[in-house]
Amino acid sequence: MMEEEHEEGGGGEGGGMMRWLITYADLITLLLAFFIVLYAMNRTEQIKFSLVAQALAQNFDANSIVGSSPGPSIVTGNSGTHTTRAEQQQLQSLSRLETKLQQAIDKAGLASSVTVSSNVRGVEVSLDATTLFKPGSAVLSPSAQALIVSLGRVLTTVPNDVEVVGYTDSTPIHTSLYPSNWQLSAMRAANVVYTLSQVPNIQPDRLSLAGFGQYHPVATNATAAGRAQNRRVNILVLRNDVAQVAIGGGP
Repeated sequence: MMEEEHEEGGGGEGGGMMRWLITYADLITLLLAFFIVLYAMNRTEQIKFSLVAQALAQNFDANSIVGSSPGPSIVTGNSGTHTTRAEQQQLQSLSRLETKLQQAIDKAGLASSVTVSSNVRGVEVSLDATTLFKPGSAVLSPSAQALIVSLGRVLTTVPNDVEVVGYTDSTPIHTSLYPSNWQLSAMRAANVVYTLSQVPNIQPDRLSLAGFGQYHPVATNATAAGRAQNRRVNILVLRNDVAQVAIGGGP
């Protein structure tokens, strides 16, 4: 009996030792897995950061966005940290233009439906299409024509190219004149361009147009208020460097 108890006690001690080794091995394995995961996450973040940096560099037409070399100037659109005199003059000119356009809009009493803002492409006037056209129509109302002419007179004070873009909401349209919202948005932009072209001292080669239909909304199309925001015509006075890309920069 004593021998049996001794054997059982010895077996218990050996089993305890083995359990300790198994627990230790499990801990080491978990630590190894933990550090592998950390390493993988670190590599993934580096790759993502590299991809984002490359995309930004391509977008701003520069060799590098981050790093030791000077990055592109988002304000001017050119590489370097300082603007040239010509670039400064252009920025000042566009700033004055923005003020004059806002004054013309305020004078017409349309500040609630027409907005003026600056972005990396230039100065943009966004007009509520409801103010310009009847539903499903691309014919400018007399008051809308007067507003476009007023804005056109302001545009004669700068030489920059002008891009007019039409947008609609997602409500389908199927008429003999406009089989789709593309045609409607493009014709609305075309009529605004034509009206601008009739303003004295505006050269037609400064003007271009596009129709995006319902495919670039700025608000939800699920509500009436959102659809109203999406129905718009934007007049964009392009910066010189942007115009060379947007219109072709040909002779």
